[in-house]
Amino acid sequence: MIEIIDLPADTHLSHSAAEQPIGHYFLAPRLADRLPQPDLLTGLRSSGAHTYVDLVDGGTVLIGKDAQQHYRVRSPNELTPSGPPLRRVEGTLQWQQVAPGQHSPQDSQLLVSRHPMVDDDPRPPPPKRRHITDDGKHERNPLNSLRDPWNSWNLLPQHASTGDLNIEGVRYKTLPRGPAPDHPIVYIKNPTHLIYDFALFERVLRTDMLQQPRGAIRVPPANHWQIDPSLPFEAGLADTLARYFPDLSYDTRQHVARQQFILANGEDQATGTGLTLLRQAFNDWRNGTRNPRPELVDPLLMLRSLEPASSEGHRLIDLPVPGSEGALRRLDFDPALFPREWREFMASHTALEMKRFTSALLTRHGYRVFHPVPGKRFAAVVFRRPEHDVLFFLSLRRIKGNKIRFEPRHDPRSSRYSLSDQVGLQAAEAVESAHAAGKVIWLRGGPQTLATEPDTFVIIRDNVPRF
Repeated sequence: MIEIIDLPADTHLSHSAAEQPIGHYFLAPRLADRLPQPDLLTGLRSSGAHTYVDLVDGGTVLIGKDAQQHYRVRSPNELTPSGPPLRRVEGTLQWQQVAPGQHSPQDSQLLVSRHPMVDDDPRPPPPKRRHITDDGKHERNPLNSLRDPWNSWNLLPQHASTGDLNIEGVRYKTLPRGPAPDHPIVYIKNPTHLIYDFALFERVLRTDMLQQPRGAIRVPPANHWQIDPSLPFEAGLADTLARYFPDLSYDTRQHVARQQFILANGEDQATGTGLTLLRQAFNDWRNGTRNPRPELVDPLLMLRSLEPASSEGHRLIDLPVPGSEGALRRLDFDPALFPREWREFMASHTALEMKRFTSALLTRHGYRVFHPVPGKRFAAVVFRRPEHDVLFFLSLRRIKGNKIRFEPRHDPRSSRYSLSDQVGLQAAEAVESAHAAGKVIWLRGGPQTLATEPDTFVIIRDNVPRF
């Protein structure tokens, strides 16, 4: 301990005993819930220029590095952190306060106490003035940008345009309205994000979710604009898709999410109408309700049909390579995500086991499958989805290589094998009724084995009726 007696009265000193308790720094729970998920290696939750951590005792705090490059809790209005030191709890994503006396040997500490001189002025010092920025405005509290990030989205007058929105005297850039210009929700955006194509929009959702566009609506009776503070999207588009289609391969999830984005917006650029359609699609997944745009809620309806070709007197379909770019032409389910079921299935060789395996796979992804019948030939399943009234007929077989061949022994029509023999009477009646209404989607698929790629379960669309 060093005691200093004769410093001037206006000398600025910091006393270790004045350190605020860590609870003083806790972020409000509703704000913490808006932060990105912790990094899996460090436990850090980064939002723009700010970094947060979750504590083992509960609570989330803003942190920064001190002069020794150690993490400390800091308040939003200080550049150098002065709060309690922290360290990550080994093997977890949570952090804890460093107990007194456990500082690193390299940490230099100087504890200073000041004894006032008898001739010191007893009057309290004048209050500190708020920091003024170069443009004459009060500096924003960074916490306000976390709470309401659009507070920093205001446009300068020289950047204004006719499509901007003025809300309470602040001018905001907006997304293009899209095909429904009179849609009641208008989305304001960060002006530094020029055009939201799928790649940028997905990156914002994954890395800085609070900076995603926000909806604004007119509020009666004065019909003034008001910003909805809730997050339009709670996760990336591909991550949201994975909640409801958990076994799709990584490449397929990315491809489907991109296709869904383009279908909703009409192009690879976000619009106000498109974002609202995506939000509605995700809500229908959550609630199992019908959607007026079935192709937005079902990856199978996004598939581009593959036309059979002729080769050496046989008709066949060339399968695109897994993960290929362009239109969505195949759905792949990754066996690495369901290894036990895959091992048991691949060890079996009956049509019934293939139907049972496929039925379980589809059921996990929200489809309702007609009970498979114990037929030994021409494996097929019939199923639908609650969000729309389209019926699917999926013909199954084991696929070796990258071609599906149409051989007579694989065609039930050439063997006079009835539809009810293939899928059961109830499913057959549903297929015939839906086919008459033009609401059957004909699919093919099964386990595919390739010499240069991992095994996969693939589904394609061919639009070839089975009866």
